[in-house]
Amino acid sequence: MWCDGTMTSIPEPTDDGDTADEVADVMPPESEIDRLVEAISGEDDHVGMAALWRVTMDLDQWWFIAVGDPGEESPAAADIDDQLMLLTFTDSARARHFAVAQGMISTEDQLSAIALQPDEVVATSQEYVDAGIDGLMFDPHISGYFISSDQLPVVHAAVRQPTS
Repeated sequence: MWCDGTMTSIPEPTDDGDTADEVADVMPPESEIDRLVEAISGEDDHVGMAALWRVTMDLDQWWFIAVGDPGEESPAAADIDDQLMLLTFTDSARARHFAVAQGMISTEDQLSAIALQPDEVVATSQEYVDAGIDGLMFDPHISGYFISSDQLPVVHAAVRQPTS
């Protein structure tokens, strides 16, 4: 099984007394990653891309919306530009916001999610390739940056190298 992560339920966020509907309509706050994506000047901006991937690879967990029957869940995927991409999120609130916005769950439902450490995903990247997963699309409803499955180990190794 190429998805062997921690299953968790993400409750609706209502910490400020907002109703579930009000919370679902509010875009998650801008993050450092969003700012890094916006700052990339183009495909030749290797410094900007390295900074983005360094921060992404340093996250404690990547979040995936769990789909499928209990005990047989796998990460949600979508065809994006004729490529099968895992929908990957940089935090649980973004995963929940996406699921509500896409009608995958209602504002009253809890989100079943898979949380994986980036190193776990990188270590199993060949399994993604073998399963026909072309890549990972991060925060598709916000910044929408991606990496191909076969480039995960290459980029991981590159951003883990000490800078001099």
